[in-house]
Amino acid sequence: MRYDDIRPIFEKHFNSIVCFMEKGEEKLEEEGSMALKRKSESSEQQAVKKQKFDEEVEELKKHLQIVPNNEDDVYTEATPLALKVPIVDY
Repeated sequence: MRYDDIRPIFEKHFNSIVCFMEKGEEKLEEEGSMALKRKSESSEQQAVKKQKFDEEVEELKKHLQIVPNNEDDVYTEATPLALKVPIVDY
């Protein structure tokens, strides 16, 4: 086989490989941008979760009282949450 015979076959396979690589690079860039978007969303979600958690902690602190003892022990007295009367409207 001569070079002139092999050249079209080589170009065909080479071009298909180059197209595949270009698509792969585009796909990687697209996945990278989506990963950044997910990361920013997840950080926003984490901030919301932290805020909700802090609100729950503040609510529970209202029902908790720390009482110091003369024996250097610390006791906690908790107000039962059942004291909140549910309001049912029929």
